[in-house]
Amino acid sequence: MFYEYANGVRAFMAQRQISNCYSENSDYVIGATGNGTIKGFTDPFITGSPAAAWKYRGPKSDMYQNEHNEFFAAIRAGQPFNNGDWMAQSTLMAIMGRMAAYTGQEITWEQALNSQEKWVPDHLDWDMVLPIALLPTPGKGKVG
Repeated sequence: MFYEYANGVRAFMAQRQISNCYSENSDYVIGATGNGTIKGFTDPFITGSPAAAWKYRGPKSDMYQNEHNEFFAAIRAGQPFNNGDWMAQSTLMAIMGRMAAYTGQEITWEQALNSQEKWVPDHLDWDMVLPIALLPTPGKGKVG
């Protein structure tokens, strides 16, 4: 998946959902003077020019626990985070990626935002039988 932002920043994302295949959850950031790597749960580091080189040497911690610690501390201090816009935009970005992968088409922010595609039936019932959706076939689907 390839994302391009208005300011020229580009991001690449790759994944697959196939059983018994190699899997990796890492972040790689390419900069003008160095490259950053966060590979799984290892310490992050930056390689490149001597001025850019860096390696995290702090205490080991769980990023998810850190997130909760910061969140609850902000609430207790009366300064709760409001990341609603960021969360909505990052969710739409993920939906754009899904749309592009499933259709094989380039998807714009406006197309995703204005899509009429529906993933949930109009009426949900505990006793209903959901239809089995057709497998997505890139190059054959259309943006809804």
